[in-house]
Amino acid sequence: MDLNLVNAPYLPDARAALQRLVQHSSTDVVTDYPLLLAPQLSASLLSANAAAISQAMQQSTLAGVRALLPADVLLGNAPAKPHFFAVDFALCCNQQQQLVPQLIELQAFPSMLAMSFFLEQHYGATVLAGQTLAQRQQLWQQMLQPEQSCDPGDTDGTGEIIMLDYQPLAQRTAMSFVLTARLGVQPLCVSELYRKGRNLFYRLDGRERKVQRIYNRLILAALPQAVAQQARRLLTDADVSWLGHPDWYYSVSKASMLFMQGPWLPPVSLVNSLAPDTMLADRVCKPLFDFAGRGVELSPTAAYLESLPSAAYMLQQKVNYATCVITPQQHQLKTEIRVMSLWPDNTAEPVPVAMMARLTAGVSIGMNQQQTNQHSAGGATVALCAEQAREAQEKVCA
Repeated sequence: MDLNLVNAPYLPDARAALQRLVQHSSTDVVTDYPLLLAPQLSASLLSANAAAISQAMQQSTLAGVRALLPADVLLGNAPAKPHFFAVDFALCCNQQQQLVPQLIELQAFPSMLAMSFFLEQHYGATVLAGQTLAQRQQLWQQMLQPEQSCDPGDTDGTGEIIMLDYQPLAQRTAMSFVLTARLGVQPLCVSELYRKGRNLFYRLDGRERKVQRIYNRLILAALPQAVAQQARRLLTDADVSWLGHPDWYYSVSKASMLFMQGPWLPPVSLVNSLAPDTMLADRVCKPLFDFAGRGVELSPTAAYLESLPSAAYMLQQKVNYATCVITPQQHQLKTEIRVMSLWPDNTAEPVPVAMMARLTAGVSIGMNQQQTNQHSAGGATVALCAEQAREAQEKVCA
């Protein structure tokens, strides 16, 4: 296996700068090692990402996923296409000892864009899919504030954009809210919203503010039942524009993988369509519509499958994570790369804008499993995709 395809220099200044700016414990998951990806590996990741998104958005795939959705899970009135994609690939070693991406999961949902942009700026801005960092940041900011009436600097209360979640500063991803707030986008807990007719409002500094646009980070399935019910009453048919409608979280998800094919896709099947000769030791069981590794069973048994509360689970063939990241301190790590894409209303295709890497010396990878310390070197970081990886390394290590 060619270990020159991935490089992880030790560069602690960026994480230190992030911690000084954010001043929140969520930055503890960030590691001191950016990943520098060789051109051929970057190209294979972007190619697999484009293919996965294209197949997920086919009408036959969307219809197949809708047939698997639990009853009454959708709010309705979603825009015709999602604005975000987060597609996770494990870097694996195939039988030819080549480093290849294998799809782990995908979601039409925003991820850690603000963190990734911040780290890339500090490590050395590179080019991704022909777009400079400045161009990608501008695209994101134009989506956040597409109209003058959405200007978060308004003081007359006529309309604002909010970044919506439940207890946002208590989330593991709280740093993303803090960083996005620096762009003028108010982080808001759904419990702070109230409704008049079809309009949504909240109060800030003693003043009533009308919500015009919602940058959505809220996952209804993750909420306490009472909060979820209240959120549905507030958001159903609300007179707002959406950046990341909640329905697309379900419509493009792990369930989409059941209708996809490609060399980057490990075999998957519904639990209720399991072949009799399937070796469960080679499979991982995942809920179709959950997130961040929640509900994943790494060692399913027949008894475990029989105990599942519904049929909304799938079995995915285990992948061989390659120990392909060797740090200067000789930590030997595995990684997943998350390719994050934006799909503005005025473009024909999604645009990849950032890549986040998650490093571990353990068995599983995910925000819920991340532990960053000086011994493991595991955690979240940015993956830099340059036209010439060696030139990028010289740039960020200078």
